[in-house]
Amino acid sequence: MLTKDDLQQIGKLLEPIKKDLQEVKQSQTQTNTALEAVQAGQEDIREKLETKADKVDIQDLKAEVVKKIKDHETRIDDLEKEVGLPHPHKH
Repeated sequence: MLTKDDLQQIGKLLEPIKKDLQEVKQSQTQTNTALEAVQAGQEDIREKLETKADKVDIQDLKAEVVKKIKDHETRIDDLEKEVGLPHPHKH
């Protein structure tokens, strides 16, 4: 059977292991915090990229609409000239 002295010696031998275990736990906590920060950063980047893609889509749509409007204006002007109708906003 183990004596009180034996248990105290075992306890002393376990102290460095306890310290190492505490350091590992602290390191793991720091690593988890860093990973959470990286994940939050990635989500932020994804959101910004999605927003940027939406802006590009809107700009493309705007350019297409402007092009069609100009085309229609040209066609209307040509038709007005052909028929001889005055343009109410130009004159």
